[in-house]
Amino acid sequence: MKVLYSIGDSVVWGAELENKETERFSHYVAKKIDAIDCNNASAGVSNDYLFRHTIRDIIHWKNTGKVWSEETSWVECSEFILCMGITSPTRFEWWDGKKYQQERLWKGYDKWGKNDEDRNTLDFHVLNQTELIPSYIRTLQGIHSVKNLCENLGINYIIFNTFFKWNLDEIDEPNDRIDTWGRLPHQLGIKEYWNDLPIDFKLESMYDYFKKQKGGLLPRNHPTHESHKIWSKRLVELYNKNKYEDEF
Repeated sequence: MKVLYSIGDSVVWGAELENKETERFSHYVAKKIDAIDCNNASAGVSNDYLFRHTIRDIIHWKNTGKVWSEETSWVECSEFILCMGITSPTRFEWWDGKKYQQERLWKGYDKWGKNDEDRNTLDFHVLNQTELIPSYIRTLQGIHSVKNLCENLGINYIIFNTFFKWNLDEIDEPNDRIDTWGRLPHQLGIKEYWNDLPIDFKLESMYDYFKKQKGGLLPRNHPTHESHKIWSKRLVELYNKNKYEDEF
């Protein structure tokens, strides 16, 4: 039995769809590859959350052969397939003493319709944490951790960019040390991080792809049912391509 373990933010969850469980892209992908749709996405979460949950659930599956989602409860399976949608790198999580809190910098690319249009960020803790250097590094390190874990365990995976406009040219190597101890030249290594990312992630984002295919958006800027169907076909293509290459 195969399980398609999908995880991401509100887009992957299927926000604004009338019937999430049968209209989001993970439903169509799972049906096409003959797998159980095990969708673990949540609205408003950060990549920190996604990496933490994905690594936890992969290790649990390795040890027990079981995967969980809210709709399916625990499922026993012999094959785990990962489908991860990376959200904005300027989202992050922090521990308040009892639980994790999800936080973000309210930029235009991370606002979803009129509900968010007047939101802004004033707290210096958030402003510092969401600068591009820590945001990019934290996210790219997380992608590499998930990628390497999947490859070590022989897990087929697709890790894609949901909507963010990545631009490495926005970041220059700092003139001052970013660590109390450490070298001054070549402190970041972001281009090396990027070059070794999964190919699927460096392709055009989910939003860029379905917009080119005439897919639309709902009132709060989440993909329509048709956009989810368009993206599902793209993911099946990538899955089959990756699987074929692994076999040879």
